[in-house]
Amino acid sequence: MTALQRISNIVLLPAILILATLIIWVMIKNKPERPNVTPPAIIPSVSYVEVQAQATTPDITTYGNVQSFFEAQLSAQVSGEIRHISPSFNAGQFVQAGELLVEIDPSDYQALIAQEEANLASMQQALSEESIRADLAAQDWTESGRALEDASELTLRQPQLAAAQASVASAQASLQKAQLDLDRTKIRAPFDAIIQNRSASPGNIVNNGSTLGSLIATEKAEVRLPLTATQVQRLHLQTPSADSANKAPLRATLTTATQPNAQWTATITRTEPSVDLNNQVIYVIGEIAEPFANPQAFLPIGSFVDARIPARTIEDAFRVPNTALVEDRFVWIVDADDTLQQLPVTRLVADGDELILHIDAVSKDSILKIATRPLNSFRIGQKVQPHAKAR
Repeated sequence: MTALQRISNIVLLPAILILATLIIWVMIKNKPERPNVTPPAIIPSVSYVEVQAQATTPDITTYGNVQSFFEAQLSAQVSGEIRHISPSFNAGQFVQAGELLVEIDPSDYQALIAQEEANLASMQQALSEESIRADLAAQDWTESGRALEDASELTLRQPQLAAAQASVASAQASLQKAQLDLDRTKIRAPFDAIIQNRSASPGNIVNNGSTLGSLIATEKAEVRLPLTATQVQRLHLQTPSADSANKAPLRATLTTATQPNAQWTATITRTEPSVDLNNQVIYVIGEIAEPFANPQAFLPIGSFVDARIPARTIEDAFRVPNTALVEDRFVWIVDADDTLQQLPVTRLVADGDELILHIDAVSKDSILKIATRPLNSFRIGQKVQPHAKAR
């Protein structure tokens, strides 16, 4: 490389860099300014429900297990071999009061009745003979010229006559007992019932007290429902009194998962006199009439049921979704200008997915638009786009 070339490289390169920098600076300097654009305001969309003060009767929800009102264990009262069992005496079968379920071989008891009848006849004969002897003794005494009242009881054979009478009474009682034992060889249903289980079979030898099966009354069943002190205050529980029969009974509606499309009514008939020491609840007893009346939707004994009991009516109450309440003390409302406002409220009770509130700051006739799902970003006076939500 010649000296001239080296000099030109040294001089031209910085000149080119300076020129390029100058051109870039001029371009930046002459770049038009971007106009300031104000972004459009974002107005949030708010779902609301319209509510108005009204009288409402919320339900109290509780639960319990269905119990039998009458439940009987069938037992043999005499000994012997089971000769016959009714086809109705099987689990799940319905039987009527007085229906024959089991028959024990009556042969021994029929023979015993014959013996007792013969014994009674013998005792009655002995009584007749002793009565004649007593009459003759009294006649002999009076014919001797003596007063009858002076004769001793033994002379008049009164003790012998009393013994004969007692023997007749004993024989009659023994015959009645033998007849009763014969009747007890036929075991019948004590009331209208459904058979719960059977443990007897033809040919079994049973003794007095042997269990044959069990049955449950079909007339009615019971359910035991726990109530907290707060729930009791909301109910019209009746205490036993002279005029309680004239008041409309309190009723509970029962449902169970085992029969999802059915429901039953339980009449609250009484309250247990003590409080459960473990959880401080009090129990009320509801009676269910004819729980087996519908074979397609009967209420099995032992079923776990949910119960809804109508509570006292609350006047001037607002019913809102439970998502509307904020911090358990206020709700957001949309006013006539579609802006947000806060209203302090008093929570009364929960009823399923809704809450029942008192709002003192508004008149009873006011119709409020209450936000169903308020956001943390809500501010008082904020503009919103309200949308009514179907209830």
